[in-house]
Amino acid sequence: MEDYIRELMRKKTELEIALSEEKELSEVRRRLLERNLKELEDLYAALREKLQELKIKDEKIREIEVRLERANKLSLLGEISSAIAHQIKNPLVSILGFAKRITTSDDVEKVKSYAKIIVNDAEKLTEVLQRLLEFSRMDQPKKEKVELNEAIKDTLAFLEHHLTRFKNVNLIVELEEGLPPVELDKIHLQQVLANLLINAAQAMPQGGPIKIRTGFDRDKVFFSVTDKGHGISDDIREKIFEPFFTTKKKGEGTGLGLSICKRLVEANGGTITFTSQKGEGTTFFVYFPLNQKSTVIPS
Repeated sequence: MEDYIRELMRKKTELEIALSEEKELSEVRRRLLERNLKELEDLYAALREKLQELKIKDEKIREIEVRLERANKLSLLGEISSAIAHQIKNPLVSILGFAKRITTSDDVEKVKSYAKIIVNDAEKLTEVLQRLLEFSRMDQPKKEKVELNEAIKDTLAFLEHHLTRFKNVNLIVELEEGLPPVELDKIHLQQVLANLLINAAQAMPQGGPIKIRTGFDRDKVFFSVTDKGHGISDDIREKIFEPFFTTKKKGEGTGLGLSICKRLVEANGGTITFTSQKGEGTTFFVYFPLNQKSTVIPS
């Protein structure tokens, strides 16, 4: 009996020791957990602070991007405005001339005839200015069925005189007939083409040929712009669509023209690629798939 009691006491002692050790271990774990939680809380607070700083910096970067995109658009509009100046000047001269005749004429029939000419020229002027205002916008795609060839002809109506007279460019236009219409934003398409044409002209300071071509490739329609300029060297091929990247001299560009082109093309479900050979020129290809949906312009 005594042996049994001693055995029970021994086991009791062992259990008390084990329990004490477990309590100590539990206390160590608790303290370690509290320390880890405190470190995690401090880390979370630091990360939250850094995230807020990054958010502020990101907002500032976005503001700068928006301003530079506007600067790029204004630069493009400057080119466009110069290109269509003669289209505005002619109706204005006509309106002024016939308005003066009205003030000095007593012939009712002549006055009516002059007034009709003034109305016609004012309508032409209004149309040109409206197209210019539409051209200046850059929002989410407004889809419509677009005839690629007609959109290109409309864009060339703005730029052809400017490019041929002031940039010494010889425009070669090869438009494939019978292209199916594609659903996209016509103004975005015109902005892309205008940017590519102006870039092509700037790549040839002494002037030269620029070829605009359209075509159909399986389930896509495309247009291409080819120049005979200095080409794109291998070391910058992967950078040319990056925002702010430019090979132009300081003050001659924002470095956003091709970046904006890429964004607009992709927002309308398309792709833009290029081929180039140093010293021999560059061709940009813009493809738009048929029966596709537009997407949101990345902000």
